[in-house]
Amino acid sequence: METTNYSLIKLWPEFSRLLAGDFTSAEGLSAAFVAALFALAIIFSAMSLVNYIRASRHLSFYKRLLKGLTVEQLLDKRRELINTALQNQTYGRLWREFDESLVHIPQKQRLCNTLDAAHFFNTHTISRGLTENRLLAAVPGFLTAIGVIGTFVGLQLGLESLRELQPANTSVGDLTHGIFGMIGGASIAFMTSVWGCVYQCAV
Repeated sequence: METTNYSLIKLWPEFSRLLAGDFTSAEGLSAAFVAALFALAIIFSAMSLVNYIRASRHLSFYKRLLKGLTVEQLLDKRRELINTALQNQTYGRLWREFDESLVHIPQKQRLCNTLDAAHFFNTHTISRGLTENRLLAAVPGFLTAIGVIGTFVGLQLGLESLRELQPANTSVGDLTHGIFGMIGGASIAFMTSVWGCVYQCAV
């Protein structure tokens, strides 16, 4: 008895069908849906990367500003810190606001903050584009929705091939053709579901 080869390679869509303009076969439609998933995943990954780099630069600015300083040195270098910070108009404004909340205590010869540092330096002020981006937060839903749409489209097309058969005049060849059409539709459905779940888990 011949055994069936269940290789994971078969889950890879035939993108060559898209280059050939084949959008009517099961393989072509599967590739089209998976290509749409690929495109969205790449676009949103790029957006996430850009926002991550921006947040990292913002955070690195303050790390460089305070590098090597101790608590005792802050009072003496306060003016120098604010001047250095204001050289960067984008990030220096936040440091200036933080500096305005500092109070000099003469008895201790040190600076004390009237507001917690987290009030100024937090995910909202430093990495808002990464942590509060509603579009990025909705990515798993987008990818799942495309996978579900592909699933229902595939099932609908597969069932449509059987529905078109007339029971009274159906030959064995027509029935076989309809069954293969349904199998092709199921192939589209399961292919898009698999890749939709893969992308959702990845993000």
